[in-house]
Amino acid sequence: MITVPRFQHFSSGGLALLVHGMFFVALMIGVSWKTPPQLPVEADLWSALPDPPLSLPEPEPVPEPPVQPAPPPPAPVVAAKVEKVDIALEQEKKRRAEESKKAELAHQEELKRQAEEQARLEKARLEKVRLDKEREDRERLEQAQEKERKEKAKLERQRQMEQEMARQAQEELAAEEAEIRARQERANAARRTSTINDFKRRIQVKIQSYVRLPPKLSGNPEAVFRVTLLPNGEVRRVTLMQSSGQQAYDVEVERAILRASPLPLPNDKQIAASFRDDLILKFHPFEDGGRVY
Repeated sequence: MITVPRFQHFSSGGLALLVHGMFFVALMIGVSWKTPPQLPVEADLWSALPDPPLSLPEPEPVPEPPVQPAPPPPAPVVAAKVEKVDIALEQEKKRRAEESKKAELAHQEELKRQAEEQARLEKARLEKVRLDKEREDRERLEQAQEKERKEKAKLERQRQMEQEMARQAQEELAAEEAEIRARQERANAARRTSTINDFKRRIQVKIQSYVRLPPKLSGNPEAVFRVTLLPNGEVRRVTLMQSSGQQAYDVEVERAILRASPLPLPNDKQIAASFRDDLILKFHPFEDGGRVY
């Protein structure tokens, strides 16, 4: 802001009168008082005094010039100067008004610049706050995702461990069950074999009880028969697979098989089924009980 001088508080009329008076006094002083110019002083030097001059006749007195009246004051010049002063004052007033206006505009521009700078700073601050919040939110989200990923990885490891333990337990259980089944199968097989052998001996003994050895039987020949049975043990068919070489003995054994029908069978149907189709019997006339295959 430009400070306004104090003399602007006076009225324009009083200021004009004061200026006119000052110009008038200056004009009067300039007309009535003049300083003569300072002329140089010249002097002649003589080595000897010159001869005295001849006496000259006294000059006639010169009449004094008549006194001229003082010229009137130059009023038009003063008026012109006053008009110039008014114009100068008006121009000064306009200049100062323009300067004041320019200063006001400069002040407004400065305020506007400061407001824009403040707005820019506030915008930058808000942008920084927004970016910081986004960064914090992103970091929290990444931390939550990392935590969730670790939890998932931990749960996945636990699940895999549980699956592995369950698989191992299943394998151990399966191995135990397989071992139990194998033992059971071996036991069943042994029991089956024992049962089969036992009932074959029973069948062999029963048939052997019906054999009547023919006279003049030489040696201890072997006769092999295949016997097909019905489910109830009755003999369905008898086939001579290997002759003993003595027909009378072969006929006697075949007759004994038919007479021993029904043959004894185990109560287990699966074991009994093995006797119905491929029951192979071998007979020797002089071997107690014979051999069963």
